[in-house]
Amino acid sequence: MSHLVVVGLNHRTAPLDTRQRAAFEPERLAEGMRELSGIPGILEAMILSTCNRVEAIAHVAGAPSGPDAVEAWLSGSRGIPRDELRPFLYRYEDESAVRHVFRVASSLDSMILGEPQILGQVKSCYAAAVDARSVGPWLNHLLQAAFRTAKRVRSETSIGEYPVSSSSAAVELARKIFGELSGLRVLVVGAGKMGETAVRHLAESGVGSISVVNRSAEAARALAERFDGAAGDFSRLTEMLAGADIVITSTGAPEILIPPPMVEEAMRRRRQGPMVVIDISVPRNVDPGVGAIENVFCYDIDDLSSVVEANLGERLRAAGAAEKIVDQEVRAFAGKIRSLKTVPMVREVQGRIEDICRSELERFLKKGGALDARQLRELESMMSRVAAKIAHPLLEELRHGDGSRSETALTELLQQLLQPRKGKP
Repeated sequence: MSHLVVVGLNHRTAPLDTRQRAAFEPERLAEGMRELSGIPGILEAMILSTCNRVEAIAHVAGAPSGPDAVEAWLSGSRGIPRDELRPFLYRYEDESAVRHVFRVASSLDSMILGEPQILGQVKSCYAAAVDARSVGPWLNHLLQAAFRTAKRVRSETSIGEYPVSSSSAAVELARKIFGELSGLRVLVVGAGKMGETAVRHLAESGVGSISVVNRSAEAARALAERFDGAAGDFSRLTEMLAGADIVITSTGAPEILIPPPMVEEAMRRRRQGPMVVIDISVPRNVDPGVGAIENVFCYDIDDLSSVVEANLGERLRAAGAAEKIVDQEVRAFAGKIRSLKTVPMVREVQGRIEDICRSELERFLKKGGALDARQLRELESMMSRVAAKIAHPLLEELRHGDGSRSETALTELLQQLLQPRKGKP
Protein backbone atom coordinates (compact mmCIF):
# COMPACT_ATOMS: atom_id res chain seq x y z
CA MET A 1 0.00 0.00 0.00
CA SER A 2 1.40 3.44 -0.96
CA HIS A 3 1.07 6.67 0.99
CA LEU A 4 1.56 10.42 0.84
CA VAL A 5 4.16 11.84 3.22
CA VAL A 6 5.32 15.36 4.13
CA VAL A 7 8.47 15.89 6.20
CA GLY A 8 9.71 19.42 6.82
CA LEU A 9 10.31 22.44 9.00
CA ASN A 10 9.07 26.03 8.91
CA HIS A 11 9.14 29.38 10.69
CA ARG A 12 7.09 27.98 13.58
CA THR A 13 9.23 24.92 14.26
CA ALA A 14 12.78 26.04 13.45
CA PRO A 15 14.90 29.18 14.01
CA LEU A 16 16.20 31.17 11.05
CA ASP A 17 19.73 29.72 11.12
CA THR A 18 18.36 26.16 10.94
CA ARG A 19 16.01 27.09 8.09
CA GLN A 20 18.91 28.62 6.21
CA ARG A 21 21.03 25.49 6.65
CA ALA A 22 18.16 23.29 5.45
CA ALA A 23 17.24 25.44 2.44
CA PHE A 24 18.01 24.35 -1.12
CA GLU A 25 19.74 26.69 -3.53
CA PRO A 26 17.57 27.13 -6.66
CA GLU A 27 20.20 25.49 -8.86
CA ARG A 28 20.33 22.47 -6.50
CA LEU A 29 16.57 21.93 -6.26
CA ALA A 30 16.02 19.72 -9.32
CA GLU A 31 19.00 17.54 -8.44
CA GLY A 32 17.66 17.11 -4.91
CA MET A 33 14.26 16.04 -6.21
CA ARG A 34 15.83 13.46 -8.50
CA GLU A 35 17.93 12.11 -5.63
CA LEU A 36 14.95 11.81 -3.31
CA SER A 37 12.68 10.16 -5.88
CA GLY A 38 15.46 7.68 -6.68
CA ILE A 39 15.56 6.24 -3.16
CA PRO A 40 14.07 2.70 -2.97
CA GLY A 41 10.51 2.91 -1.67
CA ILE A 42 10.03 6.55 -2.71
CA LEU A 43 7.91 6.59 -5.85
CA GLU A 44 7.56 10.35 -6.41
CA ALA A 45 9.02 13.42 -4.71
CA MET A 46 8.89 17.21 -4.66
CA ILE A 47 10.80 19.71 -2.52
CA LEU A 48 9.32 23.03 -1.42
CA SER A 49 12.09 25.40 -0.33
CA THR A 50 11.44 29.05 0.64
CA CYS A 51 12.89 31.43 3.22
CA ASN A 52 10.28 30.27 5.73
CA ARG A 53 9.99 26.53 5.04
CA VAL A 54 11.71 23.46 3.64
CA GLU A 55 9.48 20.45 2.97
CA ALA A 56 9.82 17.15 1.17
CA ILE A 57 6.52 15.91 -0.26
CA ALA A 58 6.66 12.27 -1.29
CA HIS A 59 4.58 9.37 -2.54
CA VAL A 60 6.09 6.37 -0.77
CA ALA A 61 5.63 2.62 -1.13
CA GLY A 62 5.08 1.93 2.57
CA ALA A 63 4.04 4.08 5.53
CA PRO A 64 6.29 2.61 8.26
CA SER A 65 9.61 3.24 6.53
CA GLY A 66 8.64 6.02 4.11
CA PRO A 67 8.79 9.04 6.45
CA ASP A 68 12.03 7.74 7.98
CA ALA A 69 13.61 7.44 4.55
CA VAL A 70 12.60 11.00 3.67
CA GLU A 71 13.88 12.31 7.00
CA ALA A 72 17.19 10.47 6.63
CA TRP A 73 17.69 11.84 3.13
CA LEU A 74 16.84 15.41 4.20
CA SER A 75 19.35 15.18 7.04
CA GLY A 76 22.10 13.77 4.83
CA SER A 77 21.54 16.08 1.87
CA ARG A 78 21.65 19.20 4.02
CA GLY A 79 24.58 18.03 6.14
CA ILE A 80 22.65 18.37 9.40
CA PRO A 81 22.97 15.44 11.85
CA ARG A 82 19.64 13.67 12.15
CA ASP A 83 19.47 14.01 15.95
CA GLU A 84 20.06 17.74 15.57
CA LEU A 85 17.47 18.17 12.81
CA ARG A 86 14.68 15.94 14.16
CA PRO A 87 13.41 18.28 16.94
CA PHE A 88 12.55 20.90 14.31
CA LEU A 89 10.74 18.55 11.91
CA TYR A 90 7.05 17.82 11.45
CA ARG A 91 5.72 14.73 9.69
CA TYR A 92 2.33 14.29 8.04
CA GLU A 93 0.91 11.21 6.35
CA ASP A 94 -2.01 10.55 4.00
CA GLU A 95 -5.00 12.82 4.76
CA SER A 96 -2.97 14.99 7.16
CA ALA A 97 -0.34 15.40 4.45
CA VAL A 98 -2.98 16.39 1.89
CA ARG A 99 -4.50 18.92 4.29
CA HIS A 100 -1.09 20.39 5.05
CA VAL A 101 -0.21 20.87 1.37
CA PHE A 102 -3.60 22.47 0.66
CA ARG A 103 -3.21 24.85 3.65
CA VAL A 104 0.31 25.82 2.60
CA ALA A 105 -0.76 26.60 -0.99
CA SER A 106 -3.72 28.60 0.33
CA SER A 107 -1.41 30.68 2.61
CA LEU A 108 -3.15 29.43 5.75
CA ASP A 109 0.18 28.19 7.13
CA SER A 110 2.22 31.28 6.19
CA MET A 111 4.05 33.64 8.53
CA ILE A 112 1.78 36.38 7.16
CA LEU A 113 -1.69 34.85 6.92
CA GLY A 114 -3.15 35.23 3.45
CA GLU A 115 0.02 36.44 1.71
CA PRO A 116 -0.07 35.57 -2.01
CA GLN A 117 3.62 34.82 -2.61
CA ILE A 118 3.55 31.25 -1.30
CA LEU A 119 1.29 30.01 -4.11
CA GLY A 120 3.78 31.22 -6.69
CA GLN A 121 6.60 29.55 -4.77
CA VAL A 122 4.71 26.23 -4.66
CA LYS A 123 4.01 26.46 -8.39
CA SER A 124 7.66 27.21 -9.10
CA CYS A 125 8.87 24.19 -7.09
CA TYR A 126 6.26 21.97 -8.75
CA ALA A 127 7.41 23.13 -12.19
CA ALA A 128 10.97 22.23 -11.20
CA ALA A 129 9.76 18.78 -10.09
CA VAL A 130 7.99 18.25 -13.41
CA ASP A 131 11.16 19.22 -15.28
CA ALA A 132 13.18 16.87 -13.05
CA ARG A 133 10.64 14.09 -13.71
CA SER A 134 10.46 13.37 -10.00
CA VAL A 135 6.64 13.54 -9.86
CA GLY A 136 4.04 11.17 -11.26
CA PRO A 137 0.26 10.66 -11.14
CA TRP A 138 -0.16 10.97 -7.37
CA LEU A 139 1.76 14.19 -6.82
CA ASN A 140 0.39 15.64 -10.05
CA HIS A 141 -3.13 15.07 -8.73
CA LEU A 142 -2.13 16.45 -5.32
CA LEU A 143 -0.59 19.68 -6.61
CA GLN A 144 -3.34 20.38 -9.13
CA ALA A 145 -5.88 19.94 -6.32
CA ALA A 146 -3.79 22.26 -4.10
CA PHE A 147 -3.79 24.95 -6.80
CA ARG A 148 -7.55 24.59 -7.22
CA THR A 149 -8.01 24.90 -3.45
CA ALA A 150 -5.85 28.03 -3.29
CA LYS A 151 -7.79 29.59 -6.17
CA ARG A 152 -11.09 28.93 -4.39
CA VAL A 153 -9.76 30.42 -1.16
CA ARG A 154 -8.70 33.59 -3.03
CA SER A 155 -11.94 33.95 -4.99
CA GLU A 156 -14.46 32.82 -2.37
CA THR A 157 -13.04 34.54 0.75
CA SER A 158 -11.63 37.98 1.57
CA ILE A 159 -8.42 36.64 3.09
CA GLY A 160 -6.20 38.58 0.69
CA GLU A 161 -8.07 41.88 0.75
CA TYR A 162 -6.73 43.34 4.00
CA PRO A 163 -3.10 44.63 4.03
CA VAL A 164 -1.11 43.23 6.95
CA SER A 165 2.31 44.83 6.38
CA SER A 166 3.22 48.37 7.40
CA SER A 167 4.10 49.30 3.82
CA SER A 168 0.82 48.07 2.36
CA ALA A 169 -1.05 49.70 5.25
CA ALA A 170 0.55 53.01 4.24
CA VAL A 171 -0.95 52.62 0.77
CA GLU A 172 -4.34 51.85 2.30
CA LEU A 173 -4.22 55.04 4.39
CA ALA A 174 -3.30 57.12 1.33
CA ARG A 175 -6.14 55.57 -0.63
CA LYS A 176 -8.62 56.44 2.13
CA ILE A 177 -7.76 60.12 1.66
CA PHE A 178 -7.36 60.34 -2.10
CA GLY A 179 -9.36 57.39 -3.35
CA GLU A 180 -7.68 56.84 -6.72
CA LEU A 181 -3.87 57.09 -6.46
CA SER A 182 -3.04 57.31 -10.16
CA GLY A 183 -1.28 60.53 -11.08
CA LEU A 184 -0.37 61.50 -7.51
CA ARG A 185 3.13 62.74 -6.66
CA VAL A 186 5.14 60.89 -4.00
CA LEU A 187 8.09 62.27 -2.03
CA VAL A 188 10.33 59.88 -0.10
CA VAL A 189 12.48 61.41 2.63
CA GLY A 190 15.31 59.01 3.40
CA ALA A 191 16.26 55.72 1.81
CA GLY A 192 15.30 53.23 4.52
CA LYS A 193 14.16 49.70 3.69
CA MET A 194 10.60 50.18 4.96
CA GLY A 195 10.28 53.38 2.99
CA GLU A 196 11.45 51.62 -0.16
CA THR A 197 8.89 48.86 0.36
CA ALA A 198 6.11 51.41 0.87
CA VAL A 199 7.12 53.23 -2.31
CA ARG A 200 7.11 49.93 -4.20
CA HIS A 201 3.50 49.36 -3.13
CA LEU A 202 2.60 52.92 -4.14
CA ALA A 203 4.31 52.49 -7.51
CA GLU A 204 2.31 49.32 -8.11
CA SER A 205 -0.83 51.35 -7.33
CA GLY A 206 -0.07 53.63 -10.27
CA VAL A 207 1.12 56.89 -8.68
CA GLY A 208 2.25 59.53 -11.14
CA SER A 209 5.79 60.39 -10.01
CA ILE A 210 8.29 59.55 -7.27
CA SER A 211 10.97 61.86 -5.89
CA VAL A 212 13.60 60.98 -3.30
CA VAL A 213 15.49 63.30 -1.00
CA ASN A 214 18.25 62.12 1.31
CA ARG A 215 21.31 63.56 3.01
CA SER A 216 23.33 61.12 0.93
CA ALA A 217 22.85 62.18 -2.69
CA GLU A 218 24.15 58.80 -3.87
CA ALA A 219 21.58 56.87 -1.80
CA ALA A 220 18.82 59.17 -3.06
CA ARG A 221 19.78 58.56 -6.69
CA ALA A 222 19.99 54.79 -6.18
CA LEU A 223 16.47 54.59 -4.71
CA ALA A 224 15.02 57.00 -7.28
CA GLU A 225 16.43 54.99 -10.17
CA ARG A 226 14.73 51.81 -8.93
CA PHE A 227 11.35 53.49 -9.44
CA ASP A 228 12.16 55.68 -12.46
CA GLY A 229 12.01 58.67 -10.12
CA ALA A 230 14.04 61.82 -9.51
CA ALA A 231 16.52 62.57 -6.74
CA GLY A 232 16.49 65.95 -4.96
CA ASP A 233 18.78 67.88 -2.66
CA PHE A 234 18.00 67.81 1.05
CA SER A 235 18.32 71.61 1.20
CA ARG A 236 15.24 71.85 -1.06
CA LEU A 237 13.00 69.83 1.30
CA THR A 238 10.37 72.56 1.77
CA GLU A 239 10.10 73.10 -1.97
CA MET A 240 9.80 69.37 -2.61
CA LEU A 241 7.14 69.02 0.10
CA ALA A 242 5.08 71.63 -1.72
CA GLY A 243 5.12 69.48 -4.85
CA ALA A 244 4.09 66.23 -3.12
CA ASP A 245 0.67 64.71 -2.47
CA ILE A 246 2.06 61.79 -0.45
CA VAL A 247 5.15 62.08 1.77
CA ILE A 248 6.90 59.06 3.26
CA THR A 249 9.74 59.53 5.74
CA SER A 250 12.09 56.67 6.50
CA THR A 251 15.46 57.80 7.81
CA GLY A 252 17.82 56.84 10.58
CA ALA A 253 18.01 60.42 11.88
CA PRO A 254 17.36 60.74 15.63
CA GLU A 255 15.77 64.19 15.34
CA ILE A 256 12.71 65.86 13.85
CA LEU A 257 13.32 66.69 10.19
CA ILE A 258 9.90 68.04 9.27
CA PRO A 259 8.51 70.57 11.81
CA PRO A 260 5.07 72.25 11.53
CA PRO A 261 6.40 75.58 10.10
CA MET A 262 8.01 73.73 7.18
CA VAL A 263 4.75 71.99 6.32
CA GLU A 264 2.72 75.19 6.77
CA GLU A 265 4.96 76.90 4.21
CA ALA A 266 4.64 73.95 1.85
CA MET A 267 0.85 74.01 2.18
CA ARG A 268 0.76 77.73 1.32
CA ARG A 269 2.76 77.01 -1.81
CA ARG A 270 0.41 74.20 -2.82
CA ARG A 271 -2.68 76.31 -2.06
CA GLN A 272 -3.83 74.03 0.76
CA GLY A 273 -4.19 70.99 -1.46
CA PRO A 274 -4.47 67.84 0.72
CA MET A 275 -1.27 66.09 1.73
CA VAL A 276 -0.75 62.68 3.34
CA VAL A 277 2.39 62.39 5.49
CA ILE A 278 3.40 58.89 6.61
CA ASP A 279 6.29 58.77 9.06
CA ILE A 280 7.63 55.23 9.41
CA SER A 281 10.88 56.31 11.04
CA VAL A 282 11.77 55.29 14.57
CA PRO A 283 12.28 57.68 16.27
CA ARG A 284 9.90 60.09 14.56
CA ASN A 285 11.16 62.39 11.83
CA VAL A 286 7.87 64.31 11.56
CA ASP A 287 6.68 66.50 14.42
CA PRO A 288 3.27 65.22 15.64
CA GLY A 289 2.04 68.81 15.46
CA VAL A 290 2.03 68.50 11.67
CA GLY A 291 -1.19 66.53 11.97
CA ALA A 292 -2.97 69.61 13.32
CA ILE A 293 -2.42 71.55 10.09
CA GLU A 294 -5.52 71.86 7.92
CA ASN A 295 -5.69 69.38 5.03
CA VAL A 296 -2.60 67.52 6.28
CA PHE A 297 -3.21 63.89 7.24
CA CYS A 298 -0.28 62.69 9.32
CA TYR A 299 0.32 59.08 10.36
CA ASP A 300 3.17 57.41 12.24
CA ILE A 301 4.29 53.82 12.75
CA ASP A 302 1.76 53.30 15.56
CA ASP A 303 -1.09 54.29 13.24
CA LEU A 304 0.16 51.78 10.68
CA SER A 305 0.38 49.10 13.37
CA SER A 306 -3.25 49.76 14.32
CA VAL A 307 -4.32 49.32 10.69
CA VAL A 308 -2.30 46.12 10.42
CA GLU A 309 -3.80 44.73 13.64
CA ALA A 310 -7.35 45.47 12.51
CA ASN A 311 -6.72 43.95 9.09
CA LEU A 312 -5.14 40.85 10.60
CA GLY A 313 -8.34 40.36 12.57
CA GLU A 314 -10.30 40.50 9.32
CA ARG A 315 -7.98 37.93 7.74
CA LEU A 316 -8.39 35.64 10.73
CA ARG A 317 -12.16 35.81 10.29
CA ALA A 318 -11.80 35.03 6.59
CA ALA A 319 -9.50 32.12 7.45
CA GLY A 320 -12.45 30.28 9.00
CA ALA A 321 -14.23 30.20 5.64
CA ALA A 322 -10.96 29.23 3.95
CA GLU A 323 -10.53 26.24 6.26
CA LYS A 324 -14.00 24.99 5.26
CA ILE A 325 -12.95 25.11 1.61
CA VAL A 326 -9.83 23.13 2.48
CA ASP A 327 -12.01 20.53 4.26
CA GLN A 328 -14.19 20.16 1.15
CA GLU A 329 -11.20 19.76 -1.14
CA VAL A 330 -9.49 17.26 1.18
CA ARG A 331 -12.60 15.07 1.11
CA ALA A 332 -12.78 15.32 -2.68
CA PHE A 333 -9.12 14.42 -3.00
CA ALA A 334 -9.53 11.46 -0.64
CA GLY A 335 -12.04 10.03 -3.12
CA LYS A 336 -9.57 10.58 -5.95
CA ILE A 337 -6.85 8.74 -4.01
CA ARG A 338 -9.20 5.84 -3.27
CA SER A 339 -9.78 5.58 -7.01
CA LEU A 340 -6.07 5.70 -7.78
CA LYS A 341 -5.47 2.89 -5.30
CA THR A 342 -8.34 0.52 -6.02
CA VAL A 343 -9.99 1.22 -9.38
CA PRO A 344 -7.30 -0.86 -11.15
CA MET A 345 -8.17 -3.74 -8.81
CA VAL A 346 -11.87 -3.38 -9.62
CA ARG A 347 -11.06 -3.49 -13.31
CA GLU A 348 -9.06 -6.65 -12.71
CA VAL A 349 -12.03 -8.17 -10.85
CA GLN A 350 -14.26 -7.32 -13.81
CA GLY A 351 -11.77 -8.93 -16.17
CA ARG A 352 -11.55 -12.02 -13.96
CA ILE A 353 -15.33 -12.40 -13.96
CA GLU A 354 -15.29 -12.22 -17.75
CA ASP A 355 -12.56 -14.88 -17.85
CA ILE A 356 -14.63 -17.16 -15.62
CA CYS A 357 -17.67 -16.68 -17.84
CA ARG A 358 -15.66 -17.48 -20.97
CA SER A 359 -14.21 -20.57 -19.30
CA GLU A 360 -17.68 -21.81 -18.43
CA LEU A 361 -18.85 -21.09 -21.97
CA GLU A 362 -15.94 -23.10 -23.41
CA ARG A 363 -16.80 -25.97 -21.06
CA PHE A 364 -20.41 -25.86 -22.26
CA LEU A 365 -19.34 -25.90 -25.91
CA LYS A 366 -16.94 -28.81 -25.34
CA LYS A 367 -19.81 -30.83 -23.92
CA GLY A 368 -21.63 -30.47 -27.19
CA GLY A 369 -23.54 -27.26 -26.76
CA ALA A 370 -24.47 -25.95 -30.17
CA LEU A 371 -24.46 -22.19 -30.85
CA ASP A 372 -24.31 -20.34 -34.12
CA ALA A 373 -22.02 -17.31 -34.58
CA ARG A 374 -24.75 -14.79 -33.77
CA GLN A 375 -25.75 -16.58 -30.56
CA LEU A 376 -22.10 -16.84 -29.51
CA ARG A 377 -21.56 -13.10 -29.97
CA GLU A 378 -24.71 -12.29 -28.00
CA LEU A 379 -23.69 -14.63 -25.19
CA GLU A 380 -20.19 -13.12 -24.98
CA SER A 381 -21.70 -9.62 -24.91
CA MET A 382 -24.07 -10.69 -22.14
CA MET A 383 -21.17 -12.04 -20.05
CA SER A 384 -19.31 -8.72 -20.39
CA ARG A 385 -22.43 -6.86 -19.23
CA VAL A 386 -22.80 -9.17 -16.24
CA ALA A 387 -19.16 -8.57 -15.26
CA ALA A 388 -19.58 -4.80 -15.63
CA LYS A 389 -22.75 -4.81 -13.50
CA ILE A 390 -21.01 -6.76 -10.75
CA ALA A 391 -18.09 -4.30 -10.77
CA HIS A 392 -20.29 -1.18 -10.99
CA PRO A 393 -21.25 -0.92 -7.26
CA LEU A 394 -17.58 -1.18 -6.31
CA LEU A 395 -16.64 1.60 -8.72
CA GLU A 396 -19.49 3.80 -7.49
CA GLU A 397 -18.37 3.34 -3.89
CA LEU A 398 -14.87 4.42 -4.86
CA ARG A 399 -16.00 7.42 -6.87
CA HIS A 400 -18.76 8.77 -4.66
CA GLY A 401 -18.43 7.01 -1.30
CA ASP A 402 -18.13 9.19 1.81
CA GLY A 403 -15.20 7.19 3.14
CA SER A 404 -17.26 5.60 5.92
CA ARG A 405 -16.37 2.11 4.73
CA SER A 406 -12.92 0.90 5.59
CA GLU A 407 -10.60 1.44 2.64
CA THR A 408 -8.39 -1.35 3.94
CA ALA A 409 -11.33 -3.75 4.13
CA LEU A 410 -12.37 -2.89 0.57
CA THR A 411 -8.83 -3.39 -0.70
CA GLU A 412 -8.54 -6.75 1.09
CA LEU A 413 -11.84 -7.88 -0.45
CA LEU A 414 -10.61 -6.99 -3.93
CA GLN A 415 -7.34 -8.80 -3.32
CA GLN A 416 -9.25 -11.91 -2.24
CA LEU A 417 -11.36 -11.76 -5.39
CA LEU A 418 -8.18 -11.58 -7.46
CA GLN A 419 -6.44 -14.39 -5.59
CA PRO A 420 -6.01 -17.41 -7.90
CA ARG A 421 -7.78 -20.53 -6.64
CA LYS A 422 -6.15 -23.92 -7.11
CA GLY A 423 -7.62 -25.93 -9.94
CA LYS A 424 -10.00 -23.16 -10.91
CA PRO A 425 -9.71 -20.21 -13.30
